[in-house]
Amino acid sequence: MHKTLLLIIIGLIILGAVLTITQLWVPVLSWDIFIKAIITILIVVVVLGLLMVLKNDLGEHKNLKDDNYID
Repeated sequence: MHKTLLLIIIGLIILGAVLTITQLWVPVLSWDIFIKAIITILIVVVVLGLLMVLKNDLGEHKNLKDDNYID
């Protein structure tokens, strides 16, 4: 699951970069829609990153608990 989330995050970052470069050179969207799209991409990237970190952290604690290192 981490690999999938990481690939989605990388894809969204690339999409945001391409959209930004395109918008700077050939404005295809109005600026208010462009800003909303970039903010939406940023929010989704942050949420997916947080989900990835939390899942990793909780999985690590579960492994430690299963090995009787923590109660």
